[in-house]
Amino acid sequence: MEQRKELFLREQKWGLNAYLYAPKDDHKHRMYWRDLYMSDEAGELRNLIASAKEHHVEFIYAISPGLDITFSNPKEVVALKRKLDQVWEFGCRSFALLFDDIEPELCPNDKDAFRSLASAQVHITNEVYRHLRKPETFLFCPTDYCAAFCTPNVAQSSYLLTVGEDLHREIDVLWTGPKVVSQEISVESIEEVTAVLKRAPVIWDNIHANDYDPQRMMLGPFKGRPVELIPKLRGILTNPNCEFELNFVAIHTLATWCRTNSHSDTVQAGKERKIKDYIPQEALVQALSDWLVEFRADVPSGEGQNKTESSKEVPVQSDAVRVPSLGERPLFTAEPLILDDLMLLSDLFYLPYEHGPTALKMIRELHWLNCNPVAPGPAGSDKSTLEDKQWWSRAEQFDKMCESVVQMFNRLSNISNRRILYDLYNYICDIKSGVSMARDCVKTIGGQATLYVRTTDDPEPWSFRGGLSGELQRMLPYHGMKDIFHSSPRTTVYIIRPYTPSDQSAVQQIFREAAGGFPATEGALLLGDRLASGQLSASPNCAFLMEDDRGRVCGYALGVTDLKSTAYNNQYSESLLGGNSSVITMETVPNISDPSIAMRLLNYLLSALRATGCTAFVCELREHQKRMLDVLARMGFSRVETMEGLSKDIIIMKTKA
Repeated sequence: MEQRKELFLREQKWGLNAYLYAPKDDHKHRMYWRDLYMSDEAGELRNLIASAKEHHVEFIYAISPGLDITFSNPKEVVALKRKLDQVWEFGCRSFALLFDDIEPELCPNDKDAFRSLASAQVHITNEVYRHLRKPETFLFCPTDYCAAFCTPNVAQSSYLLTVGEDLHREIDVLWTGPKVVSQEISVESIEEVTAVLKRAPVIWDNIHANDYDPQRMMLGPFKGRPVELIPKLRGILTNPNCEFELNFVAIHTLATWCRTNSHSDTVQAGKERKIKDYIPQEALVQALSDWLVEFRADVPSGEGQNKTESSKEVPVQSDAVRVPSLGERPLFTAEPLILDDLMLLSDLFYLPYEHGPTALKMIRELHWLNCNPVAPGPAGSDKSTLEDKQWWSRAEQFDKMCESVVQMFNRLSNISNRRILYDLYNYICDIKSGVSMARDCVKTIGGQATLYVRTTDDPEPWSFRGGLSGELQRMLPYHGMKDIFHSSPRTTVYIIRPYTPSDQSAVQQIFREAAGGFPATEGALLLGDRLASGQLSASPNCAFLMEDDRGRVCGYALGVTDLKSTAYNNQYSESLLGGNSSVITMETVPNISDPSIAMRLLNYLLSALRATGCTAFVCELREHQKRMLDVLARMGFSRVETMEGLSKDIIIMKTKA
């Protein structure tokens, strides 16, 4: 509650004017929505509402009854009205009914009373709105609150059409954009939903939300929303990081955006002036500059109090000062935090769909250093080639970037405002650990150290993402279906997705280029050839494609789960067929030279095959397919002796699941 009061103070300072109270950990907001607040809870809410009013912030109380409400039961409606009447008595005059993140089904009794879920929700919302004497601000959050949830689309969504037609015209509708977490929200998309809802929406933005990923916080600027949206909206709310102190940038840059409108003039001191365009990077720098002041502030009295200050024991006093002698390390002294530290912090924890410039550069450099290993040895030696010198130069620059992260961590750990540190600490400790491992990896590649923890059968728990969530994600064949790879010399985005029949011609084209055309006779086709050419169908859910950032297919990985039943002319020995083996084939276009990209594609296929119970994988290649031979070797495949009846240029690779 104290943090919320501090938030109201910041809102007033920055020109924001509303706060939506909808915490899911307030049981009486969602799970036990029927229960009235007890006297101590009521006192807290009264004080909070009064504090909002003091700072000219509109306090909007939200309630979420959608988990278990029976819309057709009059007693439920009475309970909902009674609860909101209680909050009205606390001084609140603005309300919201939320039906987000619930099962989109009516219970049997409601199906008899209402024609659809939307009809039931709209009916009860209108009734509550009238009961509260039609407050000036009343928000409704639909179950289909983004375009991705609409069936078949926004314009034809029967749910949204019902809301637009039947919901009272003065009730505002919350909307998150194209997705739950939208990278961009265009003017055209808002005009489309406005037409369906018959009113401009209120954006409930999740661009800075971090509740879905415990390793991330979002410290980048409000971005991807053109200022031309402002006159087309009823309002905008942000749903930011879970931790209060980490939301300075999110709320500060939103306030800057809200004050910006390049298409309207404002009057100040009797003169018209045009507000400049919103530039995210400039807004970020200003927010971080203001935040830096907060880092240097002392924690208010009573917070973070040292144990000796509250203890009756008198600490031992000493006039002696410990000074290191010659040859000893100097005593640790914390350097003051500077704006560059916060710029780096923001780059490392930027936004859901992008890294900051420094983080992106670190990814690119580590990728290049790993893919272009140098012969171990001291940098600058006489025997170093031009390529070696380039590697050492870039390794040195990467090391400096890693060191800057470590120094940032040290300075943040010694800031005066410990409240900010407590919200930050897990995140900066995690990124420092990851950067340190990457740093050791580069030193190992260069032969300078052997500290890097490589993959083993018995790794330390701190060297990998553990827990049930990590284990499940590694097993799911569709995890990371839109994973991003970074290749040199520029960053290219590759998307891995399931194969569809319409992709057959693209796969055949890649196969022809790799094989130099189809073999002369059908009998000469390997099983992998038959898969790629379409003569043999891949097993269900065991075929993947890779596209580049222009939507062009640039790789495929296909598999058949029952190798024994599909063997052509019994060309394989029983030893190769032993167990539940599967045959696979894969290829990428020649301009993808980085083996890690093909390895990631192959990983998706192997994960899908393991899920079907396969215990071994077999792949046939020709000698000229050097790149794929390298990929399979890196993935643990080993060469099988050539069998009688097969051409000498055919290589069979196999591995256990």
